[in-house]
Amino acid sequence: MKKLVAALAVGVLVAAVAAPAMAGKKKAKPVTTTLYLHGPTRVGENDSMAIVNDVFLPMDKNEPTEAAPASRFIVNGVVTPNETCAGNNLFPVWTGEVSGRVTGDVKLTFSHVGTPGSVVVRIWPDVGSLLCNSSLSGSADYPEPAGEVTVALPPGTGTVEAVMKSVKFSAAGSLMVQISPAVATELPEPVGGVFAPFVSRVLYDSPAFASALEFKCTPSSGSSCTP
Repeated sequence: MKKLVAALAVGVLVAAVAAPAMAGKKKAKPVTTTLYLHGPTRVGENDSMAIVNDVFLPMDKNEPTEAAPASRFIVNGVVTPNETCAGNNLFPVWTGEVSGRVTGDVKLTFSHVGTPGSVVVRIWPDVGSLLCNSSLSGSADYPEPAGEVTVALPPGTGTVEAVMKSVKFSAAGSLMVQISPAVATELPEPVGGVFAPFVSRVLYDSPAFASALEFKCTPSSGSSCTP
């Protein structure tokens, strides 16, 4: 009888010690994550001209503090440059550190100044270099984006919200977002049968023009998907 009581006492003690440990192992939940678009200088073309070295504009969780916004021109020839490119420095491209599972809607909010037009916003996890499909070079390296949406640019200065619906992907270490012009094949037939190039600059990296990427992410470890 004494042995039985002792065994029961030990069992209760083990359960009491194990309970807090089990309680600490709760299933990770998605956390709202915001990555602000930044630029080393105020002229984005100067920051992202090193195409060979795969230098992209940075984005992180730090809110912008610069008084004047940075800006970057969206190169646009209606049917050029090559639309099947990820990490094309002819376009505005940002990368940031992300580690976790991204699910749900992903929204890029950015300011622009220019004429009306349409752009394509795409995101890729773990892409750190220029990857393209090209009939000229014979390459077929373009990765399908994890999220993509075509949005209209308003005339003058305005704020654009590009929402990529119901995405599901994992990022091992980084996330890339790219803004490129919508080519003629992606647009409805224009009035008069003529596509007109637009002129636009993306504005970012200041409190008044705090362009940012927002999404929900379940961390791979810890409580955040970003450092």
